Amino acid sequence: MSEDITKSTANQTFTISVNVRELLTDVVPKLAGEYIKMRGAQEELKGTELTLTLDISGSLYSYIIKDGVNFEVKEGSIDNPKVRISFSLESISKMLDMKNIDMLIGMQRQLTRQKYDVLSGLKGTSVFQITNSDGTISEITATFNDTQNPKALLRLSLENANLINSGKESPINLYMAGKMKIEGDIAFAMKLQPLFTA
Repeated sequence: MSEDITKSTANQTFTISVNVRELLTDVVPKLAGEYIKMRGAQEELKGTELTLTLDISGSLYSYIIKDGVNFEVKEGSIDNPKVRISFSLESISKMLDMKNIDMLIGMQRQLTRQKYDVLSGLKGTSVFQITNSDGTISEITATFNDTQNPKALLRLSLENANLINSGKESPINLYMAGKMKIEGDIAFAMKLQPLFTA
């Protein structure tokens, strides 16, 4: 599965050929593991096992992440992942703009023992509707511990999603400022907050 992505600068246009399979089975796990090693977080993550399945327009990629840094990657689903994330191939191509690629590895990169414990106890589904700079909307669905309800819909801009992902802004601050809208189970949406704090 490949996507050709054309980017324009003031003086030139260039095309990046992206093999999504290679990105998800090789590049993303390596980057996420390196981030955790650089942060020195592998000690606190000893004994943890995070299971994650990505569903990209029906193509499934699963990860078993032991001790925060040991990635076992397989194509297809795994039983009862702690997190199941679904989005379209079109959405991933928009995120492949290099300034947004970090969103793909944000959860693994920022994994701490506290966040692992929160993920282990979360039950429900969150749907993020992210408005891109061109006005299109990318939708990302995260289901925790294979539980569909409660459910919350969170709407925000790509700029604000990047601020959350980088730890420069918190979801609660954006919600209070009216920059993020929440529909559905607000109490469940608030339980997501620790996943997005530094």
